[in-house]
Amino acid sequence: MYEFQCIDGIFREDNLNLIQKLKEKWHELHVNTSIFRYKLGTLKEKLAGNYMLQLNHDRSVKRRQPEHMTNICQPFDENKFNFSKVSSEEVLYKFWNKDTATNIHAIVVNVSPINYYHSLLCPSIYQMLPQVVTLDSLKLVLYIHSLSQDCDLRIAFNSLCALASVNHLHYHLVFEKQKLPIDYVNCTHIKGPLWLMENYPIPGFCFDGNAKNAAEDIFKLIQYFLANSIAHNIFITKGCSFNNGHDMTRVFVWARKSTAGAKQLGAFNVAALELGGYFAVYFDEDFEKIEVQDLDRELAKWKLDNFDKLCKEVEKLFL
Repeated sequence: MYEFQCIDGIFREDNLNLIQKLKEKWHELHVNTSIFRYKLGTLKEKLAGNYMLQLNHDRSVKRRQPEHMTNICQPFDENKFNFSKVSSEEVLYKFWNKDTATNIHAIVVNVSPINYYHSLLCPSIYQMLPQVVTLDSLKLVLYIHSLSQDCDLRIAFNSLCALASVNHLHYHLVFEKQKLPIDYVNCTHIKGPLWLMENYPIPGFCFDGNAKNAAEDIFKLIQYFLANSIAHNIFITKGCSFNNGHDMTRVFVWARKSTAGAKQLGAFNVAALELGGYFAVYFDEDFEKIEVQDLDRELAKWKLDNFDKLCKEVEKLFL
């Protein structure tokens, strides 16, 4: 049982509509404070095939300079920016398990938002963990995702060298009502809990986030990536199940080519959201001219050259 603290007091999870309150508090801060690096107006959107494009000029020029990343297990550096340094005004919630109240998690606004309500979930925020997935954090994000009754909450993780901007453990909470291709892409069963995307520009591994041991199964794959220095992205969404059409929590994990070095800000970056089919585009010309073939090619560029060999190695994890 979790307890949540915000400006309105302390709530237990059984009497707190967390997602609705998050949106209300985020909107209040966006309208009434100056904590954001820019304010969002009406965001221009369109579909390119099944991909979602959203025009956001300010994110490319007004956001904090991304940190230089050289290794997917780069140590935490307390001298660099981290989320324990954000102002108290940016914190939407702090929460904890009532039995382990010293381990505090936080949800903070992203002051350089991709869209409305874009926030960051920072597990164990004061333990100063690097941007490396932990089993406990996977359990936590699956729990947070389960609190949303709507299908518009998406949770994303970018590893170091896969376009993470800050080397402090965090997941992105992004809200988008438009169906994304990742919500219904077909998947083929490989072994045990492991599935593989079909007919997608960059293949990814798939898991049923509602399964009893989902976090443990996903973490087994992440541990292999970490041991072999494979950059990766995670995308969690609601969609149809892999085999019977009922709604479920879909978890996608991509192994991808490394982006060692700072982000290169062009028309867009390919991180977890883009891999899921959601593109924040920075410039009008790109927004108007980008076609589905361009997006397919850009996603495919990040496929590992030895992906088929990787699949065979990953299968061995689930004997």
